[in-house]
Amino acid sequence: MNAKFDALCRFFVQGNCKQGDQCKYSHDTSNIEKVNLDREDKGKLNLKKTNDFQSQDRKFVRGRGRGRGYIDRDQEDEQTKDNNKIDKSERNEYKQRQQQSKNLYDQNSVQRYGQSQEGNENRQVKQKFDRNFDKQKTQNQQPVYREKYNFNQEKNNVNSERWQRNQENENGDDQQQFRQNTRGRGRGRGRESREGRDNTFTKRDQRQDEEKDKERGNQSEWQIETVSLTKKVKRNEIYVKNRQQVLLLEQIKTVDSLVQIAGYHFQFLGVLKSYAIDFYQIPFKRSGSDIIDEEKKVTISHLDKQFISAFIQEHPNNEYTLIIQFQREEESFKNLLIFHNVFQQQCPQIISDISMKDIVYTNFEDGQLYTFCKDGLIRIFSQSELGQLKCTQHYNVEQSMESVIKVGSNYLIGMRSGQLYLFNGRIITEIPYKFTQKCTQMILDNNRVILKMDDETQTSIYVLSSNLEIIGPIYSGDRVICLELIKSYESDKLFILGLSNFVEIYTEIENKLYPINKILNLKFMQLKKIEITNENMVTQKFIVGEYDGEMKIYSVVPEQ
Repeated sequence: MNAKFDALCRFFVQGNCKQGDQCKYSHDTSNIEKVNLDREDKGKLNLKKTNDFQSQDRKFVRGRGRGRGYIDRDQEDEQTKDNNKIDKSERNEYKQRQQQSKNLYDQNSVQRYGQSQEGNENRQVKQKFDRNFDKQKTQNQQPVYREKYNFNQEKNNVNSERWQRNQENENGDDQQQFRQNTRGRGRGRGRESREGRDNTFTKRDQRQDEEKDKERGNQSEWQIETVSLTKKVKRNEIYVKNRQQVLLLEQIKTVDSLVQIAGYHFQFLGVLKSYAIDFYQIPFKRSGSDIIDEEKKVTISHLDKQFISAFIQEHPNNEYTLIIQFQREEESFKNLLIFHNVFQQQCPQIISDISMKDIVYTNFEDGQLYTFCKDGLIRIFSQSELGQLKCTQHYNVEQSMESVIKVGSNYLIGMRSGQLYLFNGRIITEIPYKFTQKCTQMILDNNRVILKMDDETQTSIYVLSSNLEIIGPIYSGDRVICLELIKSYESDKLFILGLSNFVEIYTEIENKLYPINKILNLKFMQLKKIEITNENMVTQKFIVGEYDGEMKIYSVVPEQ
């Protein structure tokens, strides 16, 4: 016999070997022993050697079909002989072990496939999932690995006091920080259970994951900072632009004994003089003609009354109430002259002897007239069936009022003491914020109110939000005589401030005012805004300013 290998010839066992004595495989069946299948640590299947019968070139080949393995020719021969030799119980045990090993191998295949599909973002959660597979595989191992399994069970048991104490000493803050970074990333896939298995990670894995998290965090912070800086640069471009002109002078008009620019309503600009009030009709400007025309003027005069201030109020039914505060010669009491519809009513109604101090604000609505006086009294007049107004209620804030404005269904009151109050028609409520300056002017701007606070030399401008939050000051500097707001100008919000010797224009950026244009040698004691909209919804904006009886009208220049 010229056998070169100790492996038994399968064709000899089947009785059809054609090589005879020249066959390189052994024809001796006396050394056949049982072959045991066993599992190594990494889940691979090997043939466990029990004697010298197995040769070196006999090896296990990993299969390509669905993660299963197959056995080469020599191993198949050995299994055939083994099955003929071992009894039925041993054969069943052998099959059970083989099936168990295949199941474990399938699980490893699924595990490797899952690892290849996971991304860098979910790597930490996948590793926890893998550790759970390892725990299940360890439970199915042979008794020879039981001691190792018991150690791992103690290590993986979250209730083990010894292991938990060691983990806290070794990892401590790192473990807690890691759980905070990984919490909530699984989109609802068992968040609490994953947190309970955090201590199955090794210290090395934690360190690597934390370094990656820190790197991603630093990158995110850098991106946020870059975007914020970019936005800030773009915002800064708004007010660093070289704007040669924001206002364009359209017309200058001298008005004798001018008292107040009452405001613009129903295409009419009201100008109050000492004994009369003039209404100038201002149409949409389509040519180079003047803004106001003397030929289109309506005058209401009372020569026996000295006018102090005027209030024009628009109603939903296209009616306009005009209320003029006046006092008679040789009298100190303040009175009211009331036109319920100024463009149709000829005979006004008079309410006499209302206050010794000036009337700061009036409002006529639903047959009731509200008057706010500097003496701190709020008087409410109700209209009778005959149309007469009679005082029915009064409230006292016990402080001197400086300015009042209607905001929604409430009245906002600014006091000389620097305190703000809200009045809803029945209850006076104090706003828990006290200024060091008195509130001399209020401007309603959509859902907020612009507050101008003054002392003898300085002015501060604040914003009162809709939830009664004080923002600012957005401006603090030289005393501002008058203030007006252009609602929008090429996506800007412009403030026009009349100071002592010049007019300055500011833009608002992030609750701060920045100067963009200054008009020297120009003084204004009061400012009013005019907005005219045509049938095509095109709006023209004008600013009317007054100083020493001279009225100037400027158009707001759109950016070229």
